[in-house]
Amino acid sequence: MNEEIKLETVETTATTPVDTGRSENTLLQNPVIARRAPDTVIARSEATRQSIGTAPDNKQDGKLAELETALSETKQSLAARSGEYDRLKSALDDAVSAYRKLAVSSSPLYSDDIISGSTVEEIDASIKKVNGLVKKMRSTLEAELKDLTIPAGAPERSAPDLSSLSPRDKIKYGIQDKK
Repeated sequence: MNEEIKLETVETTATTPVDTGRSENTLLQNPVIARRAPDTVIARSEATRQSIGTAPDNKQDGKLAELETALSETKQSLAARSGEYDRLKSALDDAVSAYRKLAVSSSPLYSDDIISGSTVEEIDASIKKVNGLVKKMRSTLEAELKDLTIPAGAPERSAPDLSSLSPRDKIKYGIQDKK
């Protein structure tokens, strides 16, 4: 059973308010051609068509069948591609996760909380950010070490300075040294 929808072309005159910048609106008369579907869908069988004197339109029926076939093939193709997309998305997520783990384990400078991102590009950007931070900290520490001078070798051995000790402490120190 074939279903047909009849479209009727109706010419009407519509009035559209136009703002002319004045406080009053003037109406503009425009002819409008509108298409509207009838309220009911008419389903006709071959017998009904023949009884009202219309011959079956095999060309249109063949075209409709061809379009329905193309639509079903497109839907099947879409379903297959959707499954393929889901599989590839899952594989990409696994690959990005493995890349992140590899990046974190490749250097002691990186840790799980520092390296972040859900794509390879985001992970690379995070690594570059960490490398920039490490480089900056390294240059800061090197600048501080340049200012700090440490003499080479051990200091000279000399007797302790006892001038600041009280006589009693000096006696204690002398007795303790002999023991």
